[in-house]
Amino acid sequence: MKMIFFRLALLLLTVFRAIFPVDWNIAYNRLPCDFEVESVSDVYVPEDENSTTVSEYPTVIRLCHQKKEEDNGKLLVTFEKWGSRYPVYESTDDAKTWHYVSTVTDNLNDTFWNEWMPFLYELPADMGEFEKGTVILAATSVYGEGVTDSTITLYSSTDLGRTFNAFCNVDKAGGTEWGVWEPYLIYEEETGRLFCFYSDDSDPEHSQKLVYKYTTDLVNWSEKKECVACEDYNLRPGMVSVTKMGNGEYFMVYEMVGIGGNPIYCKKTTSLDDWGDVSDYGEIVSATGKTFGSSPYTAWTPVGGKCGTLIVLGKHPVDGRSETGTDMFVSFDYGKTFAPVDNPIPYTLDPYERCSYSPSLFFSPDGTTLYYANNAPCFDATYKITVAKIKISE
Repeated sequence: MKMIFFRLALLLLTVFRAIFPVDWNIAYNRLPCDFEVESVSDVYVPEDENSTTVSEYPTVIRLCHQKKEEDNGKLLVTFEKWGSRYPVYESTDDAKTWHYVSTVTDNLNDTFWNEWMPFLYELPADMGEFEKGTVILAATSVYGEGVTDSTITLYSSTDLGRTFNAFCNVDKAGGTEWGVWEPYLIYEEETGRLFCFYSDDSDPEHSQKLVYKYTTDLVNWSEKKECVACEDYNLRPGMVSVTKMGNGEYFMVYEMVGIGGNPIYCKKTTSLDDWGDVSDYGEIVSATGKTFGSSPYTAWTPVGGKCGTLIVLGKHPVDGRSETGTDMFVSFDYGKTFAPVDNPIPYTLDPYERCSYSPSLFFSPDGTTLYYANNAPCFDATYKITVAKIKISE
């Protein structure tokens, strides 16, 4: 019955949005599940208001595959900190407080430096010589003062993020106009394959396209395959994020640079190795007439009704406006429709043009707790790394 009332409210909200173009959002207590922001904590804050360090691309995981049970539940966060490689922070009290544990450096690619686009992942199963529970960091290393070369590099840690060892390059390419960027890892349980999705500028037929490789041992990788490659050369799909939903479908989101506002599109598939017509743009993610653009991220939990809860984030509004920087979109029908809710880490867009640049989401193993990492405004012109802990229940 509650879902019926929610769908009716969503329909009415869509009508009101068309008539009165104001910031109409669904309140958290009107969702078909309980959605409670329990805490918001800072992971990293610049030393003072004169800091010019840019911090973005935060990535968060909660460990759940460790041999020692006392290690499960610990949280790790890293991010892109310009000029400082990848600092790693840990929380042992469920996101209440954070402390620095290490900085990741590239010990594989001589003369390269690792500063861009990190992504944390914990292996859910043994893969080759890498044991279940190994923490993997995927990121882009670059070379040259003008960034003439790039590589997507993998690092492993077997001591809860205290040390990382660079062991593999998934792909190598050129510099800022011909490079490889923004890796995202996801495991396909049915086949035991780990997929690495990323943005690829190296094909002269496309300004940028989305591609992937897969592996069963983290060392030997498949040939590169396309998942979104637009016929219009000027379009640049990028910043991919993928999650598996309870109906067996994988839900992918990505920005489409080259269209005003870099709107976020989505695609669905039942196999990570088959995305249909790669020239198909997919569909724009929208909620009651609102759309957003740039830096998408998505995650799904079985909690929240028979279809669970699908969440999509974006950086800024494209159509419609938001009082909290940009809305969080939630879906209770596997991505067929979305409702806009306030951002749990609110921010203003100006003058912080890089705030909310590539946020991330991570669900606890039981799906009842969502951890949301973002780079929120701090002082007058810089950013801090913040994590919100959100409880979701039936």
